[in-house]
Amino acid sequence: MSIKPHFETYRYTTQICKTGSQSIVECRLPGSEIAGILAIYAKAVPSECTCADGEVRYNGKLLLNIVYEDSERKVCRAERGAEFSHHATDPAVTPACFAKADFRTDNVSYRREGSGLYISVIVGAEISVYGTVQAEYLAGGEGIVAKKSGQPIVKTVCVSGESETDDEFDTDYIGDILMHSENVNVGYVTAEAGQIVVSGEISLNLCALKSDLSLCSYERLVPFRLEIPCDEAMPKLPASAKVRVKSAVLTAGTDEEKGKCRMTAEFILSADCELYLRDELPACEDAFSPECELKFRKETRTGRVLVDILRFTERVSGPASLSRTIDYSTALQAAVLPRAEITCRRGDNGGEAEGAIFAEVLLCDADGAHRSAELSLPFLFPVSYDADCIAEADATVCGLSVRQRREGEAEAEATLKVTLRLYRETKAEYISEAEEGEAYRENDCAVSIFIPRAGDGLWEIAKQLRRPPEEVEKSNPELKFPVGAGERIFVYRRKC
Repeated sequence: MSIKPHFETYRYTTQICKTGSQSIVECRLPGSEIAGILAIYAKAVPSECTCADGEVRYNGKLLLNIVYEDSERKVCRAERGAEFSHHATDPAVTPACFAKADFRTDNVSYRREGSGLYISVIVGAEISVYGTVQAEYLAGGEGIVAKKSGQPIVKTVCVSGESETDDEFDTDYIGDILMHSENVNVGYVTAEAGQIVVSGEISLNLCALKSDLSLCSYERLVPFRLEIPCDEAMPKLPASAKVRVKSAVLTAGTDEEKGKCRMTAEFILSADCELYLRDELPACEDAFSPECELKFRKETRTGRVLVDILRFTERVSGPASLSRTIDYSTALQAAVLPRAEITCRRGDNGGEAEGAIFAEVLLCDADGAHRSAELSLPFLFPVSYDADCIAEADATVCGLSVRQRREGEAEAEATLKVTLRLYRETKAEYISEAEEGEAYRENDCAVSIFIPRAGDGLWEIAKQLRRPPEEVEKSNPELKFPVGAGERIFVYRRKC
């Protein structure tokens, strides 16, 4: 008797791989009037990602905001932009895939060449590649006894969208806005019928020039809400989102009599959302044939599903390191470009978050000259989450303050708003190929006695006996599975 295996195919969209690369982007400024750079805000905004054989090609725009001191010790600002393109490689990428890129800017540096000032920025790209995969699995067949079980599969639905938001607020009277930076704190991501709702706050940091030509900084939390259409979205489905500020425009109206400024901020936000749909393959995890050897090959599909999002705030304070020496003659005028790097890991005492807060501190010496120093404030604090989860964390910095408690020593304090996404890995294992082997030699005995190992279950025993599990149960109704030590199983064979 030959076997006739029956296979079925399941197709779904999921993350194929993650890849990334780095590129150096440069901008040139006329350097004749620049005596010293105080701060550079570099932001990279993605434009397009395309997938080819073995690589992802991406491009974007680098936006630079520069605060500098001229030869007359006047603090000024300049803005520049540059387009760039690069690629990241991975053998799993095909033209049928699609990709999402998330940019970061590192190692901002500058140099003088002749009359020009060249600003170099390393743009790092973290790229998630998605595509349709198929799982071909054994579902049964003639001459096959199959053990079926639901194998977990996680489908990923990717949607994107943009939205505008604005805010108005009052500040002390200022002469000019020199620089502004934005960090996004995603608070809640909720799947509703036909849409994904994302809400949170934009942490806006302003560097301004006062009317007396001194520097100051302001912070503002701007709430936002985005509604991204998604046909597959339903209540209670897990979803996550990354939100970036695509563009920001700030204008100031002054009231000299009251000594106040009315600020208007307009933002364009871009969001990339992921919706996770769990399903099960009715696949065979094991099989045998009563008549012949059954040769098969198994395949494994791994994935991960979002199980929880934790949000909390943490107050961080302590001694901070500065890249320049300070003393009591140095005035700490403003803290700009606050940002945080954070990772979560499992330690000996449970979960913990580790990282550092970074910022540029603008200084003014006793002679009126301006300079800047990079601040670093490390932190380590416990976090509680399940040990079998994979944790990914983001944090935004609010309320950063810097002071000299002792001469030459800086101390900083800030609030971290932390979002902790918890994922759990899934694994589907199923028979993907099966073929007939050699026929078993026929047993002439009418009755056989089989002594199983203690702890064997019904399926293990049926496979060793090469009999369907229901037949084993029917012929041995007194047995309970898994069997204990010393049990005996009688096998009856019909003889012609």
